[in-house]
Amino acid sequence: MITSNADINYWLALTAIPKIGIAGLLSTARHFKTNIAALGDISGSSLQAYGWTDEQIACLSEQNPFTQKAYNWLHDIDTSSLSETSDAQGRFIISYDCLEYPPLLREISQPPILLFADGNINLLAEQQLAVVGTRHPSAGGINAINTIVAELVRTSNIVITSGLALGIDAQCHQTCLSNSGKTIGVLGCGIDRIYPQRHKSLYAKVQRSGLLLSEFPPSVLPSPKHFPRRNRIISGMSCGTLVAEAKIKSGSLVTAKYASEQNREVFAMPSHIHNSQAKGCHWLIKQGAKLAECAQDILDELPINQKQSLAMAPLLDTVSTDLKESVDAMISEAADPILQAIDYDLTSIDDIAKRSGECIPNLLTKLLEYELRGIVASTSGGYLKLRA
Repeated sequence: MITSNADINYWLALTAIPKIGIAGLLSTARHFKTNIAALGDISGSSLQAYGWTDEQIACLSEQNPFTQKAYNWLHDIDTSSLSETSDAQGRFIISYDCLEYPPLLREISQPPILLFADGNINLLAEQQLAVVGTRHPSAGGINAINTIVAELVRTSNIVITSGLALGIDAQCHQTCLSNSGKTIGVLGCGIDRIYPQRHKSLYAKVQRSGLLLSEFPPSVLPSPKHFPRRNRIISGMSCGTLVAEAKIKSGSLVTAKYASEQNREVFAMPSHIHNSQAKGCHWLIKQGAKLAECAQDILDELPINQKQSLAMAPLLDTVSTDLKESVDAMISEAADPILQAIDYDLTSIDDIAKRSGECIPNLLTKLLEYELRGIVASTSGGYLKLRA
């Protein structure tokens, strides 16, 4: 990890060199039989002979405007806010040469030269699944992603990585934390910036119980051009990417594209054919993405360490009376005309009454019971079924 002002300035200078990226820096380092951290020790004439311009060479010794801000951010830590359960909790600046750099991220075509991290840095070395989706999810989409993420963190050691955006991103971070899971939020702005502002509380929770990560120095404001760069990091650190709900033209499909180019698994969650927010997922499935209806669909495809689960044990000889009663109740519910009258997309109360033949007062009582049990959800326009 980087701690000194001089080292911070050097690595920030590398990120600012015009018309040369990580591939060019690595090529230069290999040519001079050194590493990126020592490029500043090579004479200007040697670099010029290799093809560097005067402007590029000058960048190595120039003072970067973000150096002092990054140094101040790194060392200005409120220790009262740090987790007492993690020795790795804190603020870190990680260069491409550091041991803590995410191993899978090194493999992508344009890995970031520098990363800023706030939280549990050990999560960078663990297996990650990227979960992305629309900023305007349907109620069914929220329920489905809650179910899948909760099941993933309960049955495996996977880290859930997303972008702390509105909608699906925020939902998967929150669900992960609510189920004692591990999560990483990748930012499209400086590590000290909260965007969107309404996620101030979520930002603090992820920092405290998971990890915040950005390639942008402190104080850098969010910008539309930053988010595609953020997306390549989300998919690049992960062994697979799950797209929950997304339109055809969306940042989520950009992330899926990155994942495919990075030779990572792509999963897509199906939905109702009339759900406009699911068109992108259905398109991905047509292109060969793996359909993900439940957590096991993902766990079966990825090299993830799974926790011991009762679901794996033989249950045929140990089914209890309570379980039998529960199964009987589920069968009874499946035959309930009220549930049969509710679609997986929005169904008005009038349509439910017409289809089920039930009077409105009795119908509302039964719907409230099903809502409390998580079987249906109510909205201003009616009800939708969450599960069978």
